[in-house]
Amino acid sequence: MESQKEARTLQEPVERPPGASRSQTPKDKERQEGSAVPAAAALGAEGDDTSADGLWELPVEPAERRPECSRCSRPQKVCLCPFLPAHPLPISTHLYIIQHPAEVQLKTSISSQYVIRMQPTNRCLSTLECAAVALSILEKNNYIQETLLRPLQALCSFQLQHGAQIRLSKEHLLKNGLYPKPMPKNKRKLRKMELLMNSVKI
Repeated sequence: MESQKEARTLQEPVERPPGASRSQTPKDKERQEGSAVPAAAALGAEGDDTSADGLWELPVEPAERRPECSRCSRPQKVCLCPFLPAHPLPISTHLYIIQHPAEVQLKTSISSQYVIRMQPTNRCLSTLECAAVALSILEKNNYIQETLLRPLQALCSFQLQHGAQIRLSKEHLLKNGLYPKPMPKNKRKLRKMELLMNSVKI
C-alpha cells in the first residue's frame, strides 16, 4: 500500500499558487533566447534603415579646391614659380636618369638639402640634387646647380613652416644612438646598418 501511494504521489502534478510559473529547463531557456535574438536583430535592422533614410536627403556641399598656379599646378600660397628660372637653362648635355633600387651615393662632400626626408647616409642626395651636381660638372657651370636647387630649397622651407621637421640621416642617428627603431633581425639588413655606422659605402 505504501509503495502504491508513493507512485501516485510522483505521478500527480504539484499544485502551484496562482500566478506562479513552471520552472524553466535549460532547453526552454535556449528556445526563448533563440527566438528573441532574431526578433531583436530585425528590430535593429529596421531602426538602422529608418535612421539612415534622412541622411540621403541632406544636401551635399561641393568640395572647394584651393586656387592653383596655372604654371606649376601647386597651390598659390606655396607656388614655386618665383624660384624657377625665368628662361630655360642653356644646357648641351642630355641627361638620362636610371634609378637603382638602393639609390644614388656620390663621392662628394655635399650634404643633401632635401632635409624633410630621411636619407640613408649624409652623402646620399635626391635625384634632383644628383642631376644638378652632374650637370654642373659636365657643363662646367656652377650656376646650373644653384638654379636647379632653388625650388627644392623653397619646397623644404614651405614644409618646415607648416609643421614638417628636419630629418637626420640614418647614419647620423645610428652613430649617435638616436635611431628610434630596433635593429633588424634580417642579416642582410643588419649588415647594411653596420656599414652605415662605419661610414662604409653601400
